[in-house]
This record gives sequence, C-alpha cells and structure tokens, in this order.
Amino acid sequence: ETLVEYLPTSGASTLFAAAGTAIYNATSAGAVGAAVQTGLTNARWQHANITTPGGSFLYLVNGADKPRLWDGASWVSVDGASVPAITGVTTTTLVHVCLFKNRLFFVEKNTLSVWYLPVNSIGGAAAEIDLGSVFRLGGSVMACYTWTIDAGNGADDHFVIISTNGEVAVYRGTDPSSAADWSIVGVFVLGHPLDRRCGIKYGGDLAINCMEGVYPLGKGLLSASVDRRIALTDKIQNSVSVAANSYASSFGWQLALYPDANMLILNVPGATKYQFAQNTITGAWARFTGWDANVWLSASSGLYYGDGSKVRKAWVGNADGTTPIQFDVCGAFSYYGAKSNNKYFTMVRPYIQASGSPSILYALNTDFALQEPSGVLATSPATGMVWGSMTWGTMVWGGGLTSTVRWQSVGAVANAAAIRLKGQNNGADVRYTNCDAVYQLGGLL
Repeated sequence: ETLVEYLPTSGASTLFAAAGTAIYNATSAGAVGAAVQTGLTNARWQHANITTPGGSFLYLVNGADKPRLWDGASWVSVDGASVPAITGVTTTTLVHVCLFKNRLFFVEKNTLSVWYLPVNSIGGAAAEIDLGSVFRLGGSVMACYTWTIDAGNGADDHFVIISTNGEVAVYRGTDPSSAADWSIVGVFVLGHPLDRRCGIKYGGDLAINCMEGVYPLGKGLLSASVDRRIALTDKIQNSVSVAANSYASSFGWQLALYPDANMLILNVPGATKYQFAQNTITGAWARFTGWDANVWLSASSGLYYGDGSKVRKAWVGNADGTTPIQFDVCGAFSYYGAKSNNKYFTMVRPYIQASGSPSILYALNTDFALQEPSGVLATSPATGMVWGSMTWGTMVWGGGLTSTVRWQSVGAVANAAAIRLKGQNNGADVRYTNCDAVYQLGGLL
C-alpha cells in the first residue's frame, strides 16, 4: 500500500515497499527478503526526502506508528526521546509530511493543526500552526504541499494546506513563527479531497484530486471564483464523477506523474482497480485496465505500482507479462465541416505504425452511437527475422516500425461520425496516428 524511494545526494537510490504490518526493501527484482521494519499498525505511509548538513534522510509517517527515519544505513523510530527526537507533539499522530523551504511540516491526524521543525532539521521542538480559525467549514487537515506561483514579484513557493472539507489555505513566507515573514494569501473552497495522496507537483503547479475532478491550483484559484471548466479532467468529467461518487471512501486514490512517458495517472480504487491516464502534451485521456494498483511511484529507475502481492515495474515492454495488450479507441465525433448536412461515408483509412503483426478491427460509429467493431482478434506474435532464412527485399526487418495505410470500405449515412478501432498488439509496438475518410455530402437536414 506504500512505495517510497530514498534519494541520497550520492550513491544508488533505495526502493521501499510497505505491506501489512511491515516495510521491505524492494530495490532488486525477485523474491522479497526479510522485512526491514515489523510490528507496524498499517502500511499507509506518507513520505518526504530531506538533505541537511548531516546527510540525506527519508521520513515516513502513517498517523498510528512512530515516524520512521532512514539515513541510508539505519532506521530510527522517532519520538520525544529518540535520537533524533521530535518534541512538542505526540509523534504517533503525525499522518502527512511535506518539505517546504528547508523545513519539514507534519499534519496531525484528526485535527486542524500542522507542525513544523527548525530549518534543515530532522528533529527538535515542533511548533504548531493552528488552522482552527482559518478553516470555516471545520473538518481536519488532510494534507499539505508546496505550490510554485508568480504573484507579481516573480515565481515563489507557497505553502498549501488542504482540509477534509475541501478548503485550501495558501501561505507565503519562510518562518511561520514570524508575523513579518509569514502571511496567509487566501482561503479557497475547492472540493472534498480524495484521500491523503490527493496532490502532486505538476510542473510548477500543484494538481489536486477532489470530488469534482483534478484541478491545477494555478488556474483553479487565481480568480475571484473557482472555475470548474479548467479541471484537467474536464473532458472525462462524467467518468470521473461516477468513479468519485462510487469509491470516494476507498483507499488507493492517487495522482502519479511519469514525465518519461508524458503521462499523468489518476488511480481509481474501484472494485476492480483501473487508471485514468492523461497525455500531458495533448491533454487527451485514456483508461487503463489490468493494473490492480494500490499505490504508484514514479522513481528514478522507472514507474512502479504495488498490487495485492507484488511490486511491479510498469510501462516496460510491449506485453502485460505474457499477455498481449488490448486496446479500444474511438476518436471524437466530427461533423466534417458541415453540421447541417448528412454524409454518405464510403471508405476510411486509419494510419497504423507497428513493429510486428497486431490484430485490429475497425468500425465507423455514427451520430454519437457507440458500436464495437465486429470480428475476432487474432494472435500472431511479433517476431524478428532470422539472418539467412529470408530473401532480401521480401520481408520487413523485425523490430522496426512499419506503416500500414489501407483503405477500408464502410457504408453509412450520418450527420456525424468517428472511427472506432479495437485490437491487440500481439507483442508489437503499435501507434495509431491519424485517420482519413471519404464521404459524399448530402442535402440539408
């Protein structure tokens, strides 16, 4: 239920996974070894990396056990008497942690209090920020994050505190103990956040996952009122709303950003877990199935998720283990520049690039009625050429992308239409880039 990465200034990183009542070292593939921490209350930890003059450290908190601190060599259960120690607050109540301007900030469970340590410190006397007179809708603090915005004096980091009832308090400054160096920017109502892992840095912005969708604060709050149309999930709002209302109380909601694939993942902990995935360049969304993920981590060595029994590395190769990847895509319906006219569609031409022999079925969906392509998907594994076994010039060299552009016959009269493709990759790299259509323009409707 938790994946974290320890990131020292030098040397290799370490991947830790929490399951049941223990924490394991999951850096290497294969069977997991003995637990590095045992006897824990739950496996739902929040974490932060911090580097101080004393070294690089990983902090873990779960709101039930003493915080765990890893320095690259040993673990410390942090309380008021440990070395290092945190005093002034009961450490077992700390449930969320964030690094902001060289300070660690902690959320106290089921309260409206956030605690912070001295600058560049992993211990010391914790001081309180009381949000009781700030959040008018009550509740408790869910999480805290950093948010980089330009408020007119150049880009600067701001501190964001989110309540369970959807209020967002934004602070600027570096020292919460100084009235001259700490001030509140404003308090906004965004929407009930979904679980502790509701936020993620999105470039310089901060994206928040709440009941109404995923909102970048830079666009959602910098106005007199919250503009619901700027949600990152606006194009799939109906699907997101259904998921949020159905599974709001389930554990596993999380945002994960994977820049290597230009992908933002929204994990949905349904009865069968699935993910909404956005192409961060085009803004287009897809839905992934088959990944039974409880938690995600975009680590320095790749994208990982944890399911009921394993830590798995995602987005590697062209198969789900040994199973071909199946896909189903329907483009946006188009009036083809003539909204008032029917069209008689005769042919379509999808542009497909593949490194092997995918099986693809197609159909023309008309007038916003979704209809799956008919037929049976064939299995034909992608294989490369064996040197000396083929005649030069007659076969495509294995492993390279080859374009397939063929006209396909259709026959439909409609006002609007969209191409629908369904298939499986059979172990190949498959890319769908474009589609042409031939039609005759009919009379006015």
